Amino acid sequence: MRLLTVLFALVISTSLFGQDPMAGRYTFVFLNTNEDRAELPKAQVDSLQAGHMDNINRLVKARKMIAAGPFYGGGGIFLFDTNLEQTQAVLDTDPAVAAGRFKLEVIPFNMEMGKICTLWDVPEETIEMTTYFIVRYTNKFETDGAYAAKTNRFTLTHLKKLQKELKDIEILSDMAFDGNQGQVVIFKGTEAELKKYESAFGEHKLVKNGIMDFYLRQIYFPKGVFCEK
Repeated sequence: MRLLTVLFALVISTSLFGQDPMAGRYTFVFLNTNEDRAELPKAQVDSLQAGHMDNINRLVKARKMIAAGPFYGGGGIFLFDTNLEQTQAVLDTDPAVAAGRFKLEVIPFNMEMGKICTLWDVPEETIEMTTYFIVRYTNKFETDGAYAAKTNRFTLTHLKKLQKELKDIEILSDMAFDGNQGQVVIFKGTEAELKKYESAFGEHKLVKNGIMDFYLRQIYFPKGVFCEK
């Protein structure tokens, strides 16, 4: 646990001066496993992984990264407290990213529900890792910002419905991506109920109407990032 805490330490910076006021407050990075990555000797893979972890810690100390954690089954996510341009400028400093081990999606976002808590002053040795469920809704079409806001409202309406129906989950956040690129929902639940959750989140009106897609996965992440008690 101590090792994982070190590897996925987190920080929130409080300064975002100079950003476009219409841009996302934060930046979300999906590190999708690159299925076409080159086959490398184990020693080289281990070296890239070590550099990957060192770079996470460096970005944390620089107060640019909020949190990082792996998906169950491969890949992972970064949360940055920097705008899109600033985030893109530092991603290639990660040796594993530069070596093409991941296919990245880099998307600014704002919080539609919930918030991100600052853990900067929390002693590193007390930070725990925990399992969250993550639901990603993606739009199957491109349109203007007005309709993007409408899809966000559909998601918020569905989440409020689920909060009443699913008493065994705690919805922690709804992150709305810029440019009509969908939303990500983070919640706490029970692994044994995965199929039930998948069915419930799939009842989203725009999913049923074929306008949006979604998936549900689990992620290992620093506890408290989404301000739960």
